[in-house]
Amino acid sequence: MEEEKIKAITEWNTPRKIKEVQAFLGFVNFYRRFIADFSKVARPLHDLTKKETKFEWSQECQQAFEEIKKRVCENPVLIHPDPDKPFILETDASGVAIGAILSQRGEDGYLHPIAYLSKSYNDAQRNYDTANKELLAIVESLKHWRIYLEGTIQPI
Repeated sequence: MEEEKIKAITEWNTPRKIKEVQAFLGFVNFYRRFIADFSKVARPLHDLTKKETKFEWSQECQQAFEEIKKRVCENPVLIHPDPDKPFILETDASGVAIGAILSQRGEDGYLHPIAYLSKSYNDAQRNYDTANKELLAIVESLKHWRIYLEGTIQPI
């Protein structure tokens, strides 16, 4: 990431209004695919932007704000997908969001992420039981990374 963008993020002032929270989330949204569990971490900030929510900056909001800034500034070690190697898809579902990592083994033999997926539930999905939330994570991941996974002859 460019030095000036890192500086802009690290020096970002704590939001004092909903519009400032929205501006921050809009800026970091581009980087969400490089951040594991982005939706889960950003949840307190997203909750602040709901119409029926009164703006109250809590300790939880401050922690989420600082954690997002930290994660955005870290250099992710992502690799480019290799269609000749097997893909590893790991999914997880929590009470508030789904998360997934698409990985492959690198030349060093270790798993390296290709991309991350993080998505909050809509109102209906929040009511799913645990098994269906886990299945939703799998389905959403397969749809999201279809371009990589559909044509592979390797098992997933």
